[in-house]
Amino acid sequence: MLTSKALHSWELLDVIIAALSERRPLSIISAGATETFAMAQYTLLSEAEMMNHPEALVANRQEKHGFGHRGVTFPNVKLRDEVVAAVRQADVVGYNILARIPEGGPFTEKVFDVYGIAPEFIFDSYLRRVIMFSQPERFKSMLRNRRVLLIGEPSGRAKEAVENRWQDELQVTIVGAIPIEGYGDISEVKSQIDSVDFDLCLLAAGTNALILSSYIASTRGKVAFDIGFGMTSLYTNEVFFDPWLVKFIGLDRLMKM
Repeated sequence: MLTSKALHSWELLDVIIAALSERRPLSIISAGATETFAMAQYTLLSEAEMMNHPEALVANRQEKHGFGHRGVTFPNVKLRDEVVAAVRQADVVGYNILARIPEGGPFTEKVFDVYGIAPEFIFDSYLRRVIMFSQPERFKSMLRNRRVLLIGEPSGRAKEAVENRWQDELQVTIVGAIPIEGYGDISEVKSQIDSVDFDLCLLAAGTNALILSSYIASTRGKVAFDIGFGMTSLYTNEVFFDPWLVKFIGLDRLMKM
């Protein structure tokens, strides 16, 4: 059973800001449904259970965009091992803490127990959708005077939005916006990461974000924040909703976390 400290949204941003100020590496990742499923391959789930599971069925459709886009396919033992390693190495791990339904937090905790993973700090991954609205001043402090790298399918739109909204006020510089379609692109994306100088990397790349966040912290010595669908909230300037958020958590509750 996890004995980790659960961070509020302001505490999460304080951890990031401190690491940036002290120039310390930091990896903040999120183990959502797909990431947890990837870790459960051939441990909690047999191949038959895996291949008939909704996560595998959706992922293996290989949708290129939108809510059905996963960027990985199953089965994939190499992916499993890389995700497990990334979660072990992460400084802060997000998952579905508030949504106490079997396929949410309880399953993630069960997978963590199987691998003996007990992060020191955790947070509810849905916080990423609202953190720029619930903690606007801290979020701006995170960006102020930073060189920021964006990674993920929406990174180009996020770059334009951040520059238009905050470049003059915060003196934030978006040094790159790297798209990634899937797991097969990771090697090329790492090469692009190595060619850029930055302070903070915000990622929205699903399961691949975990692997890249670990690389950024351990190899580049930088701060990596897997912001997920929070990047969509960032460029639209409104909360990215889905049925889980509305039905099992609620926006008001999330904004207070």
